Amino acid sequence: MTDPVQGPVAPAERSTRRGISPADLLVALGITAAGMLLLLGTLQIPFGINAVVGPRVFPLIVSVGTIVLGAVLTVNALRGERAEPGAEEDTDPDAPVVLKNPAIILAGFLLGSVLLQPLGFVVGTAIMYFSVASAFGERRVGLMALVSLIVSLITYLVFTHGLGLTLPPGILKGLL
Repeated sequence: MTDPVQGPVAPAERSTRRGISPADLLVALGITAAGMLLLLGTLQIPFGINAVVGPRVFPLIVSVGTIVLGAVLTVNALRGERAEPGAEEDTDPDAPVVLKNPAIILAGFLLGSVLLQPLGFVVGTAIMYFSVASAFGERRVGLMALVSLIVSLITYLVFTHGLGLTLPPGILKGLL
């Protein structure tokens, strides 16, 4: 890129001239919010027998690290710095941001999360998988529903029987 008055513009200079990138700022704020939610969840974990290294230690490290990462990214986004696409990517960083597909994924995640307890893990997770497949352009609804249910059922069985975790069975209680 060249500036008619000053000549060639360095990449670092170019990123600060563009102003604040709403997409980069949203990602940074989203990561910060996710870290805060992780921290809130971590603080609800009861203390273990050993007060030094209990069940809170690693979730606490992850949540604080996520908050710090989000804060650094937020500061950088507010300073006008932008995430540069990888060298192998064929993208236009100045193209308008299309939020339709991320919105579909987010809506599926939120709906699946809300329905996780009443309908169960298999149905809630299948909704999430279905929304991701839809956002990536799959249009065969029947196939998406079937694959989403099969993958979420396998996930449920691996987590409950293989790892011994307790997940909400919901409407499939007694069948699983």
